[in-house]
This record gives sequence, C-alpha cells and structure tokens, in this order.
Amino acid sequence: MSMSVDALRPILQSLTTEGLTAIEGSSFSVDGCRNAIAFFDSQKDELVFSCASFAAAIDAMVRDEQVTVLYGPNEANRLVLQFVFNACGRYAITRDKTAAFEETFLRFKTEAETDHWTFRAVANVQNFECDELPLELEDGISFRPRSFEELGRLLNWGHGELNRLGEDWRQGGGGSNVLMVEAQVKKTPENFLLVDDGYQLVRAMRMLLAMRLVKPGDIRIGRMFAARPAAFNIGLGGLQSYGTSHWHHGPAYKLEAPDLPKIVQVYRDLSALDAQPPKVHRNLRLALRSFGAIYDRLMHQADDRVVDAVTALEALWKLDMELSFRLAFRTASLLAHSDDERVALFSQLTNYYRVRSKVVHGGSLSDEQERDLRADEPLRDIVRRCLRGFLHLAVTPSEWTLARLEKEADATLMHHVACKALQEAMQL
Repeated sequence: MSMSVDALRPILQSLTTEGLTAIEGSSFSVDGCRNAIAFFDSQKDELVFSCASFAAAIDAMVRDEQVTVLYGPNEANRLVLQFVFNACGRYAITRDKTAAFEETFLRFKTEAETDHWTFRAVANVQNFECDELPLELEDGISFRPRSFEELGRLLNWGHGELNRLGEDWRQGGGGSNVLMVEAQVKKTPENFLLVDDGYQLVRAMRMLLAMRLVKPGDIRIGRMFAARPAAFNIGLGGLQSYGTSHWHHGPAYKLEAPDLPKIVQVYRDLSALDAQPPKVHRNLRLALRSFGAIYDRLMHQADDRVVDAVTALEALWKLDMELSFRLAFRTASLLAHSDDERVALFSQLTNYYRVRSKVVHGGSLSDEQERDLRADEPLRDIVRRCLRGFLHLAVTPSEWTLARLEKEADATLMHHVACKALQEAMQL
C-alpha cells in the first residue's frame, strides 16, 4: 500500500502520554490495565475517554484514508482506545512512556500496511503418527509437533491461550501433535472483528475425512482454537473455539509419504463435491456423513460403527428392497477383480448385514457375529473403497456418471467387460 498513517503520530503520542498518566494515577494502576480490551470494562475505557486529546485523536483516525479503507470509519473509537491499552502493556514492562508509544505505533503502522488478515486455528490430534513433521498438506492445512514455543509465535499466544490448548490435551487428547489450518483474507471493515474466516473447522474435518478414506486409523482432533495473529491487537479479547473433545483411543493413523498424493486428491474431490449445490448427490453426501460418524460418534460403540458403515453402503446404492442381497452383490461385484475375491466380499458383506440387522432390531448375536461386530475394520475398508469410487465419479464424470450407474448398476456389474470399464472410470 502507498498510503501511510504517519500523520497520526503526533496526536496519538499526545493521547498515549495523557492516557498512561491517567491510568497510572487510577485505582486500576498500570498493571491492572496492561491487558485491557476496548469496550470490555467501561471504567477503564473512561480513563482514556476523559483525556483532553481523545476527541482530536478520533477525528484524525476517521480522516485517515488508510485506516478508513482497511477498517472503516466506525471503528475509530475502538482503535484509539486499544492503542492506549496496547501502549499500557508495553509501559508495564519498560516504564518508559516514549518507548511504549514508539513500539505501539510501529506495530500499528505495520498492521496498517498489511492488507490481509491471517487466520490460524489449531487442535490437538489423537491416534496419529508421522515421521516427517511439520507437514504441509492442502488448503493451508498442516500437521506439526505440539511445540508451545512455535505455537506461541505462530498464533501470537501467551501463557493463557497455550494453557487452554494444554488443558484440552490433559483431558484426554493424547498424542504429541497438532493440526493447524491457516487462511489469508483481504481486510475489509466487515471482517474487522472476526477471528476466523468461517471455514477453518470445515476444512479440518474435510481433511480428516480424506485421510480416513485413504487408509485405516482412528485419527481424531479435539476442540479447535482460533486465532488471528497480528502485529497490533485492534481489540480482540478472549479465546474462540469450536467443536468438542471426545477422546477415544484406537489404532494409530500412520501417515507416510506415499499416502500424501492420494489424500490430497481425495481432499480436492471432497472440495469439489462441497462446491456443488446441496441437493446434488444427496445420497453420496449422506454416505460420507455416515462414514465419518464411524469415527466421530460420542460413545464410539461397535454397534454404531457397523450400523453407520452399512448405512453408508445403502445410501450409495439407494436401495429400498432386497437390501441384504443387492447390497452385497453390487458392492462385491464393483470392488472385486476376480471371482474368488467377489465371492469372499459377498460372503463378508452378507455376514455384516446380518449383524447390522440384529443390532438394529435387538436380536441376539452369535459368538462369531460378536467377533465380526468388534472387528469392523474389514467393513470400513470396503466402505472407504466404495466411497472413493463414487466420489471420483461424482466430481469427474465421463461416459459414466452416478445417474447412469443408478440406472444400469445390476446389468453392468454382471457383465465382465462393462464392469471393468466402470471400475476404471471410478479409479477402482
């Protein structure tokens, strides 16, 4: 940017000197206002409002073109008030009003010369192993070791915020790594007070789904904490978070170099699906949600996992009659590359469907069915392979589309040449 806020220096320096003097002589003292946030405590605010140069500082801020372009004219009060509070934080350390002002003004100017916000969010990761960290994936998403020194720098966090992340880990997060999501967004008056772009948790969950669709492992994240690290705090206080931490120990997700291209491609396919109207491929979206529920349900019970897995297959095939046979026949025929594999998959799916039916209807399970219920990874693998194929066809249609597959499924799957062409179209 070619514009400058240097013209604001004299009036802001006068106000800062007045404001720090007023704070120093108040019952709050400098230490009581060192972390103050504008418009949070009216009595602290009044110490600055009552300064003789406050009105002139507001007028100068409103007239500054650069400030108006980035932040809008309606936030001048907050900016001026927070400027003094930020200087108070520095003054509590240096006890030098001039030095406190100079550092605060430099930070203010640096921020005003940056035309974008950087949004970052971080969450603890459970059941995850990777030898090469930090690791950048896609869409600003990375995995990195949980280093409080690095996170403090990247997120501009102090001990309070880092302790919140640590407390989430101590409540059962396990593991020694975190997932981070980063985005850069052009500054506008409308996003002046936002601490995220609204899609950080969405992107994180999409990446987890992509990873789960590629290989086994019960990878999960806990609560996601948002930050907008900046050179100058414009008056954001507290720590925003979303999601929940429901930890369940399970098999580790072992991320290795050969997995990365596959994960990135599935993530891009999921992004392409999300970009389509919600009513398009509704059954595929339901199947993907059911698959995700296998990992994310609160209680993580074996019964629910099998029901969710079979529900995903039923949604993919849009079955409403002869469910057990048609689900097993279609899925086995689609995935198998030999007669023996087809027979084995058919038998396996038929058994799992019987287990699912007994669970749903309250029937008693045999010892063998109990073992199948608790050893559900073979079923998950079948589902993830189907989902990848359907997803690829949904976002990369060719002569084969999901609409055509719905109409011609049985005839195609019974014909060796046609079935092979369909497998190739679905990258199976």
